[in-house]
Amino acid sequence: MTAGPAAGGGPGPASEGPRPLGQLDARLPASYLEPVPAGLGVLTRFFGALAGRDLPGLAEHLHFPLATYEGIEPVLVPDAAALRDSPPPSLDVRPGSRYLQPGCYDLLDEVAAHIYAPTGIGCSLSYSRYDARGHRIGTSDGIYGLANNNGRWGIQWISTIFTPAAAIGVRYADAEEAALRRNRDWMLGYSRRDQDILNSTQQFGTRAHLTLSNPRDNARNARQGNPLAGYEVAGVTSRLRVSTLTPETLGELDANFEQFAEWAGGGVGPWAYTISWPRGRLLHSTVDKTHALLGYLRYTDDHRLTSETHSLTVSTYRDGRWGSAGGVGVMMYHDLSNDDPS
Repeated sequence: MTAGPAAGGGPGPASEGPRPLGQLDARLPASYLEPVPAGLGVLTRFFGALAGRDLPGLAEHLHFPLATYEGIEPVLVPDAAALRDSPPPSLDVRPGSRYLQPGCYDLLDEVAAHIYAPTGIGCSLSYSRYDARGHRIGTSDGIYGLANNNGRWGIQWISTIFTPAAAIGVRYADAEEAALRRNRDWMLGYSRRDQDILNSTQQFGTRAHLTLSNPRDNARNARQGNPLAGYEVAGVTSRLRVSTLTPETLGELDANFEQFAEWAGGGVGPWAYTISWPRGRLLHSTVDKTHALLGYLRYTDDHRLTSETHSLTVSTYRDGRWGSAGGVGVMMYHDLSNDDPS
């Protein structure tokens, strides 16, 4: 993979690749020229298969193993045969499915790309389902992680929230604040170098992430002069990472703040603290799950911005507490190490 020419043919900032110590970020055409149209194209065709009640067609636009959050934990679909024989509820379009009213149909409401990188893209897609008489049954609001695995684009991670018509428009204020608070606390944990604060943001149970890139590895690779490491496509068969978090394994987590501080500031200066991305927002919510576009800003001691990062996240409500349960990311949106310091 190469950074490629700047959009429009001009030289542009960092058009030939990251500057010394800089990471791949959103100014480089490799981040979006192929990923955005390729990912949105796959997602649109996926919806066409869903609306057409075409299960084999759905499989053509997926990567396996697939993780789909039908509720608050991911359902893992290992292969196309498992999808054919026992599809999860949101993908069960078989004739006579108990999840479909006879004669119902779907209308596309909205599709958007939120995060992107050469390795994948994170999107949202919403549609409304109607019964045979044209009355709306409800809406499906989802976030989707699409991966570029060995040159083929496909969906490998999904989370959906179905809202019955009677509940459309209900606002879950606690869910919204919990999602934003979780992200603020995650950044606070880094700023205070406090592992307990980081741990408090996590949800127990099975978790699934579609990893577009690893932020710590990205920083290390850039500082060591190899900024494109970690963005390989050839030979990659899966970007899905599934784990189970328990109170016992939670205690084993270690952010290694000293190592993180060494790499995080890049060419701007030593990293000092991090805040939540002020434009982060909730995309969809229900009583026990949220979808959010979140991120963070890193700063030096004298308050110079070093970088801006975005991701799509799922938070869930379980046993009386909200916590982070999975997501798609991360995307290095802006690495100030790539800017001209003069």
